[in-house]
Amino acid sequence: MMASALPRNVMAATANFPDGFIWGVATSAGQTESREGRGRSNWDVFLDNKGSTADGTINQRNTEFQLRYVDEFKLLQNAGVNTYRFSFSWPRIQPETPGSPNMRAMSYYDRLVDSMLEHGLEPMPTLSHWETPLWAGDFLDRDITKRMGDFADIMARLVGDRAKRWLMFNEPNALAAFGYGNGAFAPGYRSREYLGAAIHHINLAQGHMHAAVKSNLPNVKISSAFNMQPVEAPSGKEEDVKAARFMDVLWNEAMPGPAYGKGYPDIIVPMVEPYIRDGDLETIAIMPDFFGANFYTRGFVANDPDSPLGTTMVAPPPDIELTLEFPYDPDSYTKVLLDIHKKYGGPEILATEFGFATKEEVPLQEFDEKMPKDLVINDPDRVRFMKGYITAALEAYKQGVNLSGMMYWSSTDNLEWTLGLANRFGLIHIDQTTQKRTPKKSLEYYASCIALNGPA
Repeated sequence: MMASALPRNVMAATANFPDGFIWGVATSAGQTESREGRGRSNWDVFLDNKGSTADGTINQRNTEFQLRYVDEFKLLQNAGVNTYRFSFSWPRIQPETPGSPNMRAMSYYDRLVDSMLEHGLEPMPTLSHWETPLWAGDFLDRDITKRMGDFADIMARLVGDRAKRWLMFNEPNALAAFGYGNGAFAPGYRSREYLGAAIHHINLAQGHMHAAVKSNLPNVKISSAFNMQPVEAPSGKEEDVKAARFMDVLWNEAMPGPAYGKGYPDIIVPMVEPYIRDGDLETIAIMPDFFGANFYTRGFVANDPDSPLGTTMVAPPPDIELTLEFPYDPDSYTKVLLDIHKKYGGPEILATEFGFATKEEVPLQEFDEKMPKDLVINDPDRVRFMKGYITAALEAYKQGVNLSGMMYWSSTDNLEWTLGLANRFGLIHIDQTTQKRTPKKSLEYYASCIALNGPA
């Protein structure tokens, strides 16, 4: 029997990922572009009010991506990366008011998309990666949902058929929980009531953005990048287990469930019911063309009656290895992909983010003309963690998951929101003084995986 005639599950047992597999990287405007040339955003205000991020930096320069993206694209092209996920900065497109966009910003993104294609990178735009312009308000206001639909229409018309896949939101669950529940992210609200409003209005905005893109580009594939993170209570205490169950449903079901026409989970309904109007659930049920899944780790919590989320994060069990930011948990990655497959009827799944902050062997001196031209930063822990997660994803594929690609977070080191620039996730090192891009061993490893179409 020829290989092509084998049942899919038999093929999967003996092969790496399928032909046409997406090997990409993911980035966002708010973490890489500087403030220059755009209006003030919710994150500008949030960080300015805090004074700085955890490492004392702020988002004034970030990595100056809008000036230096070609250097990055050349390194990625040489590695064989075939897809580049990025986001549009809404405060750059409409800096002060609704209506006509800023033409300098439109020209920049037009050139950016063309440059991706010129370097062999399929553009995958994210419409909203947590940034909103101040004039647009926030997700307590229902009107923002229509404003986001208008923004999506502008960007769909600009990009046209140059992008085959679009993402509406990045991690809408994190935006709601951390921005409106516990106040850790912009805009910094701490309220169970506000959390309910944000959940529903974010879901509704996703529906309006989806409609706008599809009306312009009916043949593109659209989803959002949902952060999937099982939540557990290590203590096993009844009150902790109950709190973990609530957080697990809030995090993993309150956003993708309604998008797939399942409505809100029972435990979430009382929070969102005051904001639902006739026709909302139909608008929200976009039935994504694929499931965008970000995965980093499991979450570990305990009951906290003083928190609007009802939980507080706690240390993971001692037998779990840690990266600089999250527990390393490849077995859970396989389980999460299998769970999505079963829960949502075997959809195409795109791993829209996985990544690791680790220690690196960076030269002590600043990069200058005396440094070797072929310098590569050594980051062995990242390579090991990457292999573990790519292997875990392959295992899910072998068990029947329709996995179409993986996207590493991130292409370069960047601003990790409130943590600043110290925690480095990138495959490409960025010197914070000179902004010079230098590849890491992990980029070489990723190139090997791309060449093999599986873990190297």
